[in-house]
Amino acid sequence: MSAAEQSQVLKALQQAHGKVMNLSRYLQPSGGVSLAYAIKNPRDIKDVAVIRGTGIGFGTDDPLVRVLLTVTRFDPDCRAVGTIRYTEEIAQVVRETIRDVAEYDPGKFPSGIISMDWGIASCCKDGVPLAIISTESKNTEPMIRFLGANPEKVANRMLIISERLTYTDI
Repeated sequence: MSAAEQSQVLKALQQAHGKVMNLSRYLQPSGGVSLAYAIKNPRDIKDVAVIRGTGIGFGTDDPLVRVLLTVTRFDPDCRAVGTIRYTEEIAQVVRETIRDVAEYDPGKFPSGIISMDWGIASCCKDGVPLAIISTESKNTEPMIRFLGANPEKVANRMLIISERLTYTDI
């Protein structure tokens, strides 16, 4: 991976994060808004950068990194992911707005397999969706993950959902 490629990934992440860092607190997961972006053909965690809060960098063992490493096996052009909080009300707006949405229940994964890796892979076997919803289980926080070719597309989807929600929805 070249320094120029790393720089481009970090710059794109910072720009997209600037768009979504002030999303409604209601949409923010417990860890805050985060985005990840991979270089072309990522092989391991060193090839994926994550931005969360004010921290940004490559090589973080973050759930978003694992999501991208799984997704790029199915579609190498899908290199960005971002998360928002899950509630059934938010999920319904995502389903109605994005339409290309897959879902999995972490409580139903086969034993001996990491539930998120299994869940993401099971959602991508017929093509990578624009959003993946993981519902609540006793061991994981439910999330809505948006996928795209770059962090700007992911951030724009997050903003669209934010604009579609009204206080009556939440």
